[in-house]
Amino acid sequence: MPGDRQKLSYARLFDDLRVALAVHRCGSMTRAAVELDTTTSTVSRQIARLRAALGVSPFIKKEGDWVLNPRIATLIDAFEHADGVIASEIGRLVTVDPGAPREIRIGALPSLISHVLIPAVGELIGTAPGLRPVFENRVHEAGLGMSDVAIVFSLPEGGRIRARRCGRFAYALYAPQGWQRGQGWVSLADRYAARYAEARRAWFGSGPAVKVESFAQAVGAMRALGLAGILPVVVGASKPDLVHVPGSGLDLSRDLHLIYHESRSGDADLRQVIDWICRQTARLPVAPALALRDPQDQLCTSAG
Repeated sequence: MPGDRQKLSYARLFDDLRVALAVHRCGSMTRAAVELDTTTSTVSRQIARLRAALGVSPFIKKEGDWVLNPRIATLIDAFEHADGVIASEIGRLVTVDPGAPREIRIGALPSLISHVLIPAVGELIGTAPGLRPVFENRVHEAGLGMSDVAIVFSLPEGGRIRARRCGRFAYALYAPQGWQRGQGWVSLADRYAARYAEARRAWFGSGPAVKVESFAQAVGAMRALGLAGILPVVVGASKPDLVHVPGSGLDLSRDLHLIYHESRSGDADLRQVIDWICRQTARLPVAPALALRDPQDQLCTSAG
């Protein structure tokens, strides 16, 4: 009988709740399986076991994603908080051996990881022996996913999430030397760039000649085909064969927010990582067309 405390295995329940939390954060059993380094069938089996233990289905299928059943939302919230507190306490205990390996999962835009965070990772490791940053690509996700800390454009709705603005991420129009308006352009796929498609199509006078999945692919197409494209400034400015195209009105900047679960507020390792991230994002370049405007405060700290 569900809820029979004599038969309920709390060790097994804890493990199944960990899987349910992963599905909740990732939105699907398949993505959760990847995060947990297991198989989708194993995740499905553990969710079924949790359903049997609780007497209620943990998730409801909605528009292709698995949405948390409101009836167990409080339970999952309590487990997530407890899981974070346990992680923080373990981190506190291992400080007796500061050289012991400790992983921190950092989620961010791929271009932010490759052009900003990884070049500065030596500073982090040098000041925190034993810390092992694990970088995870995140594009439009608003939540933490399975990351310990994430840098996002959009803040998640609800939940015990601490958030603070940590800078602005700039994009600008770049093209190979000699490119002229009307010679074509490259765009990211619609799921990434749809919100900007109309303005860009209006300025270029046509739709993109090529659509790609990443900015690295965009740079390759720009070089191979002589196309223009919108790139993160940290990417475009690092390519000497690509130049900024002024006067398009397509340059823009978006606020970045750093988020983490409130249960990790006392985690010394996480706070050190947060401060390190903020130092890097405070130095992000602005979009060339916006460079003469009053700079906005981009600094943040882990206090509060």
